[in-house]
Amino acid sequence: MSELKTERRFLFISFVAITLFGLLMIYESSSMYAFKTTGDPSYFFKKQLFFFAVGLVCFFLTLLVDIDFLQRRNKELLLATFIVLLLVVLVGRTVGGARRWFYLGGFYMQPSEFLKITFLLYCADYCQRKRNVIKNVSQGLLPLAVILGAICLLMLLQPDLGGAIFWMLWSILFLFLFRARLRHLGSIVLAGAAASFFLILFYPYRVRRILSYLNPFADPQGAGFQLIQSQIAYGSGGIWGVGFGEGRQKLFFLPAAHTDFIFSIIAEELGLLGALSLLFFFVLLFHKMFAIAKGAADDFRSGVLWGVVFVFFLEVVINIGVSCGILPTKGLPLPFMSYGGSSLVVHYILLALFFNASREAPPPANPK
Repeated sequence: MSELKTERRFLFISFVAITLFGLLMIYESSSMYAFKTTGDPSYFFKKQLFFFAVGLVCFFLTLLVDIDFLQRRNKELLLATFIVLLLVVLVGRTVGGARRWFYLGGFYMQPSEFLKITFLLYCADYCQRKRNVIKNVSQGLLPLAVILGAICLLMLLQPDLGGAIFWMLWSILFLFLFRARLRHLGSIVLAGAAASFFLILFYPYRVRRILSYLNPFADPQGAGFQLIQSQIAYGSGGIWGVGFGEGRQKLFFLPAAHTDFIFSIIAEELGLLGALSLLFFFVLLFHKMFAIAKGAADDFRSGVLWGVVFVFFLEVVINIGVSCGILPTKGLPLPFMSYGGSSLVVHYILLALFFNASREAPPPANPK
């Protein structure tokens, strides 16, 4: 038990350290842009610092919540998230052509981030209840597929095709964990791929995004601009980097330098060695989280633990894959590092859920 406490303490300190490093990179990569748009070079840094404090408060409060209570209330929590997602589609704030945010008290809030909490809890409870019929389509997979379909529909109405694909991938990993049949998962993959193909084909801006991914230099001043500038950042950094604070791509060349493409700025300023060091650190954290998740006391806690790991893992892989051009452009932050208040707070809640679920399960009320 003491070893588990040591591992969890290491994880908490590590994620706080990553957040602090992210705060430093947010200030460093956004100061010029912030000064131009707001007159305050530390504008984004101060907002992220505020949400870091909120995230820590939420982390410690979540540790006090009985995880069995969350299991009992998972349906109500997911329903509340659905209602808020519907409201954001109807009355939310539109930014960059997408209606995904509420603007409250000078801050933007992205309700879809909270699916990472509520849908995760729902799936963990669902797979515990359905563990004996998870291989059956009508009893095991179909009810969950309906919920997943509703989530994807709400994502597409924003519109956020990338968010829908993220939840498809996450759900496949989750169901694979609970031993769903591979042919059933393959059918879900094929259905999702077909739907994604038509959703891309019928929207010209998505077609341009895919074409720019395949050949960004075909439209260097348009759809391919962001990816080209990100690759320039990687190339400029070389092995050793241009030096901390000396990067040029943040100077209005690379859009979203402090959000989705913060890893590109790290690669430019700290070089290949700095980027690989950060990547290795994430791998180390995932390794420790895997080890903890293997020792879950029951199916629900196992679902929570692995669900959190899958969220963090997919976000790191997709964000870094997008920034270096391996994957098509998708607006997904680097967890604990990219600018974004809702994302940071939700990730600290997820980390607290991971710690909460890794505690020893209470003994049954009736041993018999």
